[in-house]
Amino acid sequence: MVYQGDALQYILETPDILQSILKQEHSIFNDSQVFLKNRMISEIYLIGSGSSYNSAVAVSAFAKKLLGIRTIPVYPVAVLEDISLISEDALVLGISQQGTSVAVIKALDEVCSRGIAAVSVTGEYDTEITRHSDANIYVECGYEDAGATTKGYTATVLTLLLFILTVARVSGKISDAEADAYRERLANVIEHMRIVLSDSLPWCEQMADKLGKCKNLVLIAGNSLKSMLLEGVLKFSETCRFPVRGYEAEEFMHGMYNAVDEQMEFLYLFPTEGYELKRMQRLFQYYEQQGNCQYAIHMPDPGDCRKDTLLKCRFLEDTDFLSLECMLPLQLLFVLTSRARGIDLNIPRDPDFHKYMGSKLE
Repeated sequence: MVYQGDALQYILETPDILQSILKQEHSIFNDSQVFLKNRMISEIYLIGSGSSYNSAVAVSAFAKKLLGIRTIPVYPVAVLEDISLISEDALVLGISQQGTSVAVIKALDEVCSRGIAAVSVTGEYDTEITRHSDANIYVECGYEDAGATTKGYTATVLTLLLFILTVARVSGKISDAEADAYRERLANVIEHMRIVLSDSLPWCEQMADKLGKCKNLVLIAGNSLKSMLLEGVLKFSETCRFPVRGYEAEEFMHGMYNAVDEQMEFLYLFPTEGYELKRMQRLFQYYEQQGNCQYAIHMPDPGDCRKDTLLKCRFLEDTDFLSLECMLPLQLLFVLTSRARGIDLNIPRDPDFHKYMGSKLE
């Protein structure tokens, strides 16, 4: 399928789209809220592939914090293999922006056949996935006519965060006042995104020219930004079409460092604070001494380092929602790098793949 939209424009529209979702919150969750009323939820499974899985990872820690129950991002095949281990009181969300993921639909069918509560999360009305669940949640971001998900990913993350807030409030885990306070923080992060985009765009344009010549890129992140790590590896690989890998910092230190040569370049996604921040700062310093090219989208307290490859951006630093705002420069960077490498990301490199594999519905 050849797309016609502009991925860069979709990223720039993100603050308006997310503000619109906030305003539509009641209608978005009406169907699922009625279905879940008075239902005991023992655990939550968030099923998805690709960006849908990554969006699940982005909200899982927040969900565990508010709900106090296991919240598990999982690939569809894992649900099919371990269905007998899922509690009958679990809640399963099947996430597919276009609603055509064959594996997610198959997993939802298996869940429903066992009487387990299932809710679809999709950006498309009357798409196939909505016929394979007990209730539906729509990601109100409009159709994304581009070869890589940008606004759809960020909108899905926000929609899932708001759903978790709704479940926490309805189940009595948090008060109405606490829920309103979280929503106000989200609204502040979304409003501030315009500043993040303004600060990030010139830097991303400059770094894209450098990355246009990159032959070997590794993303490094802390656990709190794992969703960004996964989405970054996926999208750089998908749009820029050269070898890209990603590791949590400590995992990288246990063997992968042996693969580093002078051509390897690093892109860091630093957490705001804690043990991992100090470890990643030390890792950054080490490869500075080795002479490797290094970039950083989020680097708290860079000290005396004045490298132009470090993004200077006025992030709000809200720890619960940091990945939501830091995702914007990462998205700008992979779209602009794709262009710098002369790639039209709207034209699939292998247009026959999904048809042959049967991985998406036509």
